[in-house]
Amino acid sequence: MYQIRLSQKAEKDLAKIPQKDRIHIELKLEEFAAHPEIRHDVVKIRDSPKVAPRYRIRIGEYRATFFIWHDMLLIEIITIGKKENFEY
Repeated sequence: MYQIRLSQKAEKDLAKIPQKDRIHIELKLEEFAAHPEIRHDVVKIRDSPKVAPRYRIRIGEYRATFFIWHDMLLIEIITIGKKENFEY
């Protein structure tokens, strides 16, 4: 099982989201961390570096970008936001 770590930016982003949506996002991230081998809506971000690629997960109308550190079993969330305002 992977651990989830939120960056300061991701914590601020999550705090701005309504509680109902925030709970849904947290549950989906925990589900992904517990079972990363199952196909979640995760896509590698185009033009991200090969050494440390960034990924995107779709959670309803929200998106989260993150790094996966396989050697440390860690998922580091970078940003969270709505689809229409989201930059990859």
